[in-house]
Amino acid sequence: MKRAKENWLDEALTKAIGSETHEPDFESWRKKYVSKVEILTNKAWKQNYVSKGFGNKWSIIMKSTKTKVASVAAIIVTAVFIGLQLTQTPVVSAAEEVFTQAAQAVKNLKSVYIKANVRTIANDNFELIGVEYDFVTNELWKQFNDDGTTCWRAEKSDRVVVYDSNSTTLFIKPNHGAKRDGNCDGIVGWLLGLTDVGKVLDNQIDSAKKYNWDLQLTHKKNHADNEILVVTIEAKAQGDFTNDYLKNKSISSSDSKRIYYFDPETKRLEGLEVYLHTDTGDILVLEIVDIQYDLPLPQGLFTLDLPEDTALFKEPETLDDKDQQMKPEEMARAFFRACAEENWDEVLKYWPITKIDQRLKGYLGGLEIIAIGEPFKSGLYRGWFVPYEIKFKNGEIKKMNLAVRNDNKAKRYVFDGGL
Repeated sequence: MKRAKENWLDEALTKAIGSETHEPDFESWRKKYVSKVEILTNKAWKQNYVSKGFGNKWSIIMKSTKTKVASVAAIIVTAVFIGLQLTQTPVVSAAEEVFTQAAQAVKNLKSVYIKANVRTIANDNFELIGVEYDFVTNELWKQFNDDGTTCWRAEKSDRVVVYDSNSTTLFIKPNHGAKRDGNCDGIVGWLLGLTDVGKVLDNQIDSAKKYNWDLQLTHKKNHADNEILVVTIEAKAQGDFTNDYLKNKSISSSDSKRIYYFDPETKRLEGLEVYLHTDTGDILVLEIVDIQYDLPLPQGLFTLDLPEDTALFKEPETLDDKDQQMKPEEMARAFFRACAEENWDEVLKYWPITKIDQRLKGYLGGLEIIAIGEPFKSGLYRGWFVPYEIKFKNGEIKKMNLAVRNDNKAKRYVFDGGL
């Protein structure tokens, strides 16, 4: 912390020691030096020092003039010394200031490119993470157009999704995909949010204040011996974890340490590391290894042509009352029963895609239902998880949770994952 240029401590002491009444005009001094009073009366100071017994000493002021003068001086000096030793409030303010400046520094971007290594599954959701998974390279591009629209692309080895400012196209290897009008950025979720650097930094400050997360600012040297600004956030998992099935399955559902690296001159974000807190220690699950601003983007980057044999996801249709009113457990049981009977038209009622290919028919056909459990919720997922145990034709037994949700136009439960 820089020392204040004005000699505010000397002035206070002079008024205390040099006055005839030996009573400093603290009220005037308080109005003049508001920020200094905040340091001396900081809540953190009260918690850390009054609770340790220092608070009682404030009331022990001797009656003699010399003792009173000395006590006033000692109190001010002690308070200033303690205030300067504390780092909590100044550090938090400094960390917030870095985030604010960094958000401003990327206000007029034309494009951003991010390359990140994430512990995930190559063809699964972009938000999925897990300490047990290997690192998979994820790449993100975003273009900010002059008319206020955006285009973006998110890609990893077995999954890619693009938005061309009009519609969103998703492809999952080997042959599943989706096309939707509008910007379906929820398909990528938190990871794509990193491309809106300014917004994500503002959101981190808001969340830190709302949930009382701890922020700290430090100065470090990078591998080239250049100084960088480092803001560390200790974040808590968001959501209901009465059932902890989704705990540590995404960044937002994890107790994590997020370390942001900024250039001290440009204030732009240069890197990010996310560590999950586990019983065996902190484990790195996400690391930005490259981030570039205003990079010329190649033609065709935001165009995605799907293979002819792609099975497209589609909006669920409204059915008769019996199917329409099914609860999560009933829908899961009906879905697996249809697979067991190899009634593929019935399967398509609950799995909203255009077709069931031979690969899926060979995988799911003729299965045996062993058990269907009680549905539960976890984390921030909008649907339900239905525990199941099934036996495939080859004898393999699988126990997992079927994800089902009804936040669709038909307002009925359909398959959303878990196979």
